[in-house]
Amino acid sequence: MAYFLFSVAIIGSYLLGSINGAVVISKLIAKKDVRDYGSGNAGMTNMMRVMGFVPGLLTFIIDVLKGSITCLLARFLVFPYIFAQTGFEVFRPEYAAIYCGMFCLLGHIFPVFFGFKGGKGVATTLGIGFVCCWHVALLAFATFLIVMAVSRIVSLSSIIAGVSIPVFAAIFMTDAAGAPGSKWVQFGLITLVALNLIWMHRTNIVRLIKGEEKKLAVKKQKEQK
Repeated sequence: MAYFLFSVAIIGSYLLGSINGAVVISKLIAKKDVRDYGSGNAGMTNMMRVMGFVPGLLTFIIDVLKGSITCLLARFLVFPYIFAQTGFEVFRPEYAAIYCGMFCLLGHIFPVFFGFKGGKGVATTLGIGFVCCWHVALLAFATFLIVMAVSRIVSLSSIIAGVSIPVFAAIFMTDAAGAPGSKWVQFGLITLVALNLIWMHRTNIVRLIKGEEKKLAVKKQKEQK
C-alpha cells in the first residue's frame, strides 16, 4: 500500500503541476492561448504583457498555490503514513515534499494537458519553497522584489533569486526532528530546484549578456479592447 501511495503521489504531483494557470485563464477570459502571443511562455510575465495585470496576477496565484498544495499534501498527509509504514529514510516527509514539488515543476514546464509546452516555473518554485523552507522562500522572494524594483527585468530578478536560494538554504535550513544531518539532504534537494530555475532561464541569460532582454511592460486594460 505504501509504495502504491508513493506512485500516486508522484503522478498526482505531475498532473497538478500540469494545470497551467496562464493557459487556463487566457482561454477562459480571452478565448485564446497566451502561448501564441508575446514570448510564447505560459507564465505570469507573458500574461501581464499580453493580457494585463489582473490575469497575470491570477496566473501567479494559481502557480504558487499548486506548488504549495502539492508539497503540503506530501509533507503532512501522504508521506507521514508512507514513512511510518516503511521506515525508509528516503521517504522522510521533509524530503518527499521536495520530491513531489519537483514533479509538480515538471508538470508545469511540460504539462500533459497542454501539449507539454508550459512555463518556466518561477511562481511554482516559490510555492514549493513556502512549504519546504518558508524562511528561505521569503528571503529569495524579497531578493526578487528588490532586483525587480531596480531593474524591472523579470528574468534577471528570477535568476538572482534562484542563485540566492542555496545561499539562504545553507544558512537557515535546519535538521528534521530526529534526523541529524538531514538539513544537508534538504539543502541538496532545494538546490536542484534552484538550478532548474536558473536552467529554465538560459536563453534569458544569453539575452541579458547581449543587452537585449526587455523590461516588464504591463498591458493596460483599455488596450485589450
